[in-house]
Amino acid sequence: MIRLNFLPFKNQTFTIAVFRKEHSGDRNPDKFYHSFVSGDGKKTEYEIEFSETKDFESVQISQTDHPTLVGKSIYHRLIKSLPQDKIIIERNTFKNRKIHFILESHPKGKKCVWIEPYYLKSARLWGILLDFHFVVDKDENGDRKYSLDKDILIATGTLNSHGNSNADYYLFKHEQLTKFIKTYLPTINKILSETVDGALIEIESSKLESKNYLFGNGLTSNSSFMGLSKNVPLRNLEEDVKYYFIYKKENRDIAVSLLRGLRGESNPTTFSGMEKLFKTKFSNDIISGASIGVFDNTSIDAEIVKIKALGKNVIPIIITNAKKDDEDDKLYYWLKHKFTNQGIPCQVVTKDLVRNDYSLKYSLSNIGLQIFAKAGGYPWKMKSNGPEYLIIGIGQSYNTEETDEGVKIEKNITYSVLTDSSGLFQDIQVLGEGVENDNYYQQLVSNLVNIINSSGHKKVSIHCPFRMSKPKILEQVVKQIPSDIELSVLVINNKSDFFGYDYNNNGLVPYESTYIKIASNDFLVWFEGLQYNNPKINKRFGNPLLISFWYSNNPERSNDYKYKESLLQDCINLSGANWRGFKAKQLPVSVFYCQRIAEFLTKFKHYNLDHIEINNLKPWFL
Repeated sequence: MIRLNFLPFKNQTFTIAVFRKEHSGDRNPDKFYHSFVSGDGKKTEYEIEFSETKDFESVQISQTDHPTLVGKSIYHRLIKSLPQDKIIIERNTFKNRKIHFILESHPKGKKCVWIEPYYLKSARLWGILLDFHFVVDKDENGDRKYSLDKDILIATGTLNSHGNSNADYYLFKHEQLTKFIKTYLPTINKILSETVDGALIEIESSKLESKNYLFGNGLTSNSSFMGLSKNVPLRNLEEDVKYYFIYKKENRDIAVSLLRGLRGESNPTTFSGMEKLFKTKFSNDIISGASIGVFDNTSIDAEIVKIKALGKNVIPIIITNAKKDDEDDKLYYWLKHKFTNQGIPCQVVTKDLVRNDYSLKYSLSNIGLQIFAKAGGYPWKMKSNGPEYLIIGIGQSYNTEETDEGVKIEKNITYSVLTDSSGLFQDIQVLGEGVENDNYYQQLVSNLVNIINSSGHKKVSIHCPFRMSKPKILEQVVKQIPSDIELSVLVINNKSDFFGYDYNNNGLVPYESTYIKIASNDFLVWFEGLQYNNPKINKRFGNPLLISFWYSNNPERSNDYKYKESLLQDCINLSGANWRGFKAKQLPVSVFYCQRIAEFLTKFKHYNLDHIEINNLKPWFL
């Protein structure tokens, strides 16, 4: 059982009064509107107020009708009656229903718990959704006064008081909810006749299968690192690879330290070296490099010429500063852009990481993993529960410009990362570029149709972090693919408002692969959590993901629970296919890789770097 971050009302039978006036013509952006359907089926739009207003008629609504109005009415009742010095309204918009209650002041903000009136469909209950949130102080312009730093990360519970990863993250968040319930719930219950229960609701949970990693000799393991240590990679390097170190002259010792680490000489207990772990050659005859005076166009262009002369598969390993300030950040993305634009995936490692023996000790295996994958190796894939099928991860990167009317989207790039259900990276393709108009949608439809029709798969699943238009995109795609191809679309949200606790477990953390049903098509899934064979907590586990079944071209799937569960299982499996790190398993690669690409494209634009062709490249973004 999981305790969801939801407090139900004790009274589930109630009515609310709203005030409405029939409306026609253009909408006022500062007003709230809602449509009602009369007994004869006629739909009429009304302007809505939540308190008695001249020329507006009063209408009673039961708790089962018009949940948007019910939630908004409860929100207005609270706002009107709560002490204003104890609450914060972060977004003062008509859609907002969140109220932040101040628990404690901090030099850089306020520790708060927000609440939101909410109807939990799976339990058919009204109540309030709630969670902890740190609100950063704002300046006179309404912008954040402080950027994200160690102090704020400690205040949010991400880090503990010593500045390390907070293994008690779930306990920390739960403690804040307990403080809120004791401090504010009596006041809220004096305002609301419905009366809020003081205990988090208990939801029945289910368990998906654990991840199973498949290696080159056909053997499997429940650990990517231990499995690779004992077995050969799924596919070793098919073409000869060379490694080329680039560093500033004064950083030669740092480059040597990194080289020794990658050989397995400095920390053999945590990383045995490229040759032992990845079973690939890493000897002096394929390792070279250059020391340069400065990182500029002249010096890097010269090194690119040398690298291309060495062969087709050369991986530059570049030593730079940490991304602590804008100049260092710009250098990092400039280097990634420079080499990627030449079709050369590179590995950038910071001086600070190499100098810190403890950090380097636990980072070497991940650095080696990224280098191996960029060189064309396949470390592992996930063992599928059924026949492998095509998965299309979709992401977007926006180019924006400031205008007098606010931020305007100038252009967006939509792209896809193709894998199969075992998580094997296959390709990156641009699906569409431009503003969202008919031409843009035509690009998306045409490119998706080409990908699906040329894949040879009869089952295709699209993973994206946003809802794709059904009439403009998905229904148009279905018209142009064979009728025997089954298409499903999942919306995967790693920033949802839902959270949950297992009161029977150590640190309140649910087991990995646990899931609960939020609504008929919405599931909350723990991609990280306790392990059955080792329930010890030694790191901060991330938030669960909200996965929504958004579309299927097979109507029978809408009530097919087993089918939905099988797609959830594939999402869990895909989180293990992440070649960026041995423990990087919080997100399915279909979503994570898209996030990485979006980050790069956004930074390239920010630093005025030319647009690059990202199609058909090796996984340069790791």
